[in-house]
Amino acid sequence: MDSIAFGRFQVAKVDGVELGIVAQTVIESGWSSCSVRLLRCFSWDAKHRAFEILDTRLENGSPLIAVCGPYATADAAAWNQDAQMDVGFPEREDYDGVLYLVHGEPAVAGERYQDAAGWIAVAGRGADGEERFVALALEKSNTQLVHICLEDGNLEISLILPKQIYPIEACAELIGLPQMQVTAGLGSVDEAHARLREMITDAMPQRARDYSAPLIVDTWGFGTNVDQQLVSSVAATAKELDLEILTIDKGWETIVGQWQPGPHFSDGMAGLAEITASSSTRLGLWASLGNADPASQVALEHPDWIATWRGKTQVVSHRTSSLCMGHGPVIEYLAGALADLAENGLTWLLHDFETISRCDSALHDHPQGLGEDWAVRGWYRLLSEFREKFPEVWVVNCWNGGRPLDLQMIAHHDTTIGDDWCDVRHNAVAKVGLGMYLPAHWCSSYMSDQNQLTLKSQLAIYAVGGPWILMGDIPNWSAEKLDLAKNVMKVYRNWRPLFPAGSVRWAALSGWKPDSRWRADQEVLALSFVHETGRELMACVFSEPLAINEVLWHPVHEGALRVVNEFTGESVNYSEDEVRAGIPIASNLADGHLFSAVPN
Repeated sequence: MDSIAFGRFQVAKVDGVELGIVAQTVIESGWSSCSVRLLRCFSWDAKHRAFEILDTRLENGSPLIAVCGPYATADAAAWNQDAQMDVGFPEREDYDGVLYLVHGEPAVAGERYQDAAGWIAVAGRGADGEERFVALALEKSNTQLVHICLEDGNLEISLILPKQIYPIEACAELIGLPQMQVTAGLGSVDEAHARLREMITDAMPQRARDYSAPLIVDTWGFGTNVDQQLVSSVAATAKELDLEILTIDKGWETIVGQWQPGPHFSDGMAGLAEITASSSTRLGLWASLGNADPASQVALEHPDWIATWRGKTQVVSHRTSSLCMGHGPVIEYLAGALADLAENGLTWLLHDFETISRCDSALHDHPQGLGEDWAVRGWYRLLSEFREKFPEVWVVNCWNGGRPLDLQMIAHHDTTIGDDWCDVRHNAVAKVGLGMYLPAHWCSSYMSDQNQLTLKSQLAIYAVGGPWILMGDIPNWSAEKLDLAKNVMKVYRNWRPLFPAGSVRWAALSGWKPDSRWRADQEVLALSFVHETGRELMACVFSEPLAINEVLWHPVHEGALRVVNEFTGESVNYSEDEVRAGIPIASNLADGHLFSAVPN
């Protein structure tokens, strides 16, 4: 990478193309080889990838550029097509409820620009043959490029603000450049992940480092077709299942942008609070605070508050517009709306849709070229002040399936959604992808009614990590499903106190292996929660029968174990040699399995 001076800044230049302002550079010498590990976030414009781990070997002189931030998947797609592309928000014809900034196709392995979470591991060998690593985590939620290149033994990592979003001439008005936390040392990629987890845990709010991941029911299984009667019905079953939070998803509000219950909730917030109190649950509400329906009161009365980009009003999720969080009056308006909800029973805030908008409107009080940067500041100021004033309200990052992922997001939330698919297999991949970096009580997932699967297959993986969020039609569950769910929830409750001190990972199997990497479309998905004491909770789903009668599970603990089949209650003591040989699991039927292993 070359750089050219621009005032007090350096501008990155790759293959003759200016990328943007260099915010930070780290150079490590003495490398002979290395690979980069990225976590791809969920995005509805690449929805079949789930949260995937991508490992890429760096070739000498050929950089990899990780794109991190609110619209990373689409940005990477655009720049792989044309690194000079001036990204916009075109409205797609194949509208499916979510509209994004999309040019070209989502990145695939081998392309230069890769969308990624804001934490990255680089690992390889030095010239002396020793294993070594670099671990880095972005401090802010701005769109940023992480340029990584190995050339002639030097590993150079630079943090860059892309010129399309942060015009080079406007950067003089930035209040401090985004930065990344970086640590390096001797060791494998596992050591890199251990360091990343330390950075992330240090960024977490104190209350969110060690808490009991709740059991939640969310009404999105009914879509926006919700009213007071339906919520009452859901609440009754939530009480039977001893659930802890009832979240009313999109559809409770008058209209997106007006955050009061609509006329279909005749008793208003008081009625919702009463319903949840009578079912011994806490009240959760979905909100897309960064959005406003064009027909909403706020959009009609304050059209000047709407974000514009390249002269166009953005058309985003569910054909709403974006409110510019970089404009002071917007933050004041939303602070009032949030306070009103918190003062009337809200205890669990699930925020969604596009929170941080890009804006170049001359009508707003942010510098015209830096609307996204000011929106990042405005959003987190709003959250900080809200959390300080209403500490009893927990805040969940659900922005379009869990975006963005960086230290700033972690510092202002209590958990993050792991995947917007309510799908067993996608959620398994997401739990492990997040589990590389986050403790298990931050690996939440949505569960729907997937009636094409057996009941055990529908339920098993949700015992592993949390929060566990039910999105099905629980009032109409069969007695068999209710009984099995109660049993799995009992397992979940027994294990969740351990979640903060352990991680979710792929379970070790023999007799079967993934084609090249674990994917959501494979016939076997087996994941484990592993505690620092060696305890392990393993869920395995066979989406179709295998040609072999059994596969072998190899728990992490190398000594004697007591293994319990949590579906049957059968308990077996295995010697150290038997554990080493493997625990047999029937694989000739499409079904789910749930086993716990505790050292003897």
